[in-house]
Amino acid sequence: MSRRPPLEIALAINVGITHLERVVRGIREYAERNTNWRFLISPETHYLSPTALEGWDGDGVIALANTPADIEVLSTLSCPVVNLSGAVENSPFLRVRPDYERLGRMAAWHLLDRGYQRFGFYGVTDVWYSDCYESGFLAELSARGFDCSTLRVPATLSEKTRWDIGQGELELWLSTITPPFAVMAAHDPRAAMVIRACERAGLKVPEDVAVIGVNNDTVACESCRPPLTSIERNDSEIGAEAARQLDRLIQKELSASVEKDSRELIVPPGKIRERASTDSLAIDQPDLLEAIDFAREHFREQITVADLVDACPRSRRWVEDAFGEKLGCTPRTFLFRLRFREAQKLLKTSTDLSLSEVAELCGYSGTRQLNGQFKEELGMGARQFGQSHHGKR
Repeated sequence: MSRRPPLEIALAINVGITHLERVVRGIREYAERNTNWRFLISPETHYLSPTALEGWDGDGVIALANTPADIEVLSTLSCPVVNLSGAVENSPFLRVRPDYERLGRMAAWHLLDRGYQRFGFYGVTDVWYSDCYESGFLAELSARGFDCSTLRVPATLSEKTRWDIGQGELELWLSTITPPFAVMAAHDPRAAMVIRACERAGLKVPEDVAVIGVNNDTVACESCRPPLTSIERNDSEIGAEAARQLDRLIQKELSASVEKDSRELIVPPGKIRERASTDSLAIDQPDLLEAIDFAREHFREQITVADLVDACPRSRRWVEDAFGEKLGCTPRTFLFRLRFREAQKLLKTSTDLSLSEVAELCGYSGTRQLNGQFKEELGMGARQFGQSHHGKR
């Protein structure tokens, strides 16, 4: 019996970017286990533009359809296409992407936990994922009673621009916000621009300005001074899911005419990679800092708000008011945020812990309380969240 010839799959992805390399790793790992694919990539530039595929007669494409021109060319192909880009809001192809609004909310939580009360968002115009980050970021801040200044600049997806375009505008915008404040940028290179603009404007990072980005592009993050805090998108899972869906399309398990609502497959975000750009607390009350430090040190134990109050020389009412004023939440909510993030980390990284063990290690009273918070925050139980990160379908 003759062996079936390999299928040719085009990867129209910039594999020279760190977080996209993780996406490609997820694609290749799935393909090695489940398919006989071979990949078409660009040998010199490491980036096969979707527009370069015009007239290509292959078996499938996984692409970053960033522009209308990309979409136009990909739409002419006779093979299935899976899109990984959120640059354009309406994708005519099945799309696998992270939860953009959730990423924005995660950035807000991280900065709120550090006591910031003034905020900025540095985004990109006419780029849908930037709008979604901004929406999630502002929604979480608004829910806590805080406003946010925004600066949106033109994107560089389809044209070459000088390195200094928009630098003056960025510095001017930063000078309009009273320190200390915190800025979320639409991705890591934009966050790096914020850090450099702060230096030119005489603002210290993180003492005057805390900065957080998205993608955890380690080259960009670790080249900054100070190094940049960033949120992971869960790129390997995005790549594996994209490959899985393309495989199903090729095998005719999915119809190319699926309804629009089912064309968006959303992968839960990864973790926040904390670095020095947010390593500060914008709190000028030593007694409140004592309560916060106590919470961070002991949240894995079953401590209560009463224990936080005992940790500082103030009344319970003072502690409640101080948390609300400086952190935009109650002491109880602050404790549960710490526990929830620890539980997420354990469920993502460990496959041999039971839910009761996770609950105990994170300071929950039991699995009921653990599951209750996961359902409130993510709309799914803790077990389902863990399974989604370990390939159990």
